[in-house]
Amino acid sequence: MNPPHLERAGRQALKTRRTRARLVEATVALIREHGYAAATSERIARRAGLTWGAAQHQFGSKEEILETILTLAYARFIEVMGAAPLRRGVRATRARLFVQRMWAHYQGDYYRVSLEILRATRGRSKRRARAWEQRQGRAHLRVMRAVFHDAQLTDARLREALDFMHCCLTGLAMGRVFESPVRLTPRHLERVADAFASMLGAH
Repeated sequence: MNPPHLERAGRQALKTRRTRARLVEATVALIREHGYAAATSERIARRAGLTWGAAQHQFGSKEEILETILTLAYARFIEVMGAAPLRRGVRATRARLFVQRMWAHYQGDYYRVSLEILRATRGRSKRRARAWEQRQGRAHLRVMRAVFHDAQLTDARLREALDFMHCCLTGLAMGRVFESPVRLTPRHLERVADAFASMLGAH
């Protein structure tokens, strides 16, 4: 049995994690539903059931909440793309599964909200946007090397294939952001997967 002071510390740590999670989810929900401008400090706190003073006890500023969302979006990508099935089987099959998983990730709230955050703050924080882009690029390349370990391509050619897929999937994902569903999406995804597999030399 833990001493009382350790139990109190454990309860406080759990409460802190839950409060921080509420603030993050409130911010994600506001941006998803109404756009970046709707996520004011006061609305975030109200949505989370807190005062802004209490929210600042967890995050010193709204910018810290936004940074946390970007970090979580990155972590979710690594988790999604780290699945063992992506590393087994015929390369063409892996390429198709890779595109499917990336598409699912690009449709997720955290990715979509991250794009809105970066787009809305790009003039004020070019350094942050560039750092996020570079970090994502490095992570993507590491994942590509792990999944397509048998592809005889240089880093530059792998990045080219990745950039092609990213541009295509981001374009399709933006349709959801503006609530104008892209017609024939399954057919478009098939074409992207075929082109991606070809660029990897998968036959």
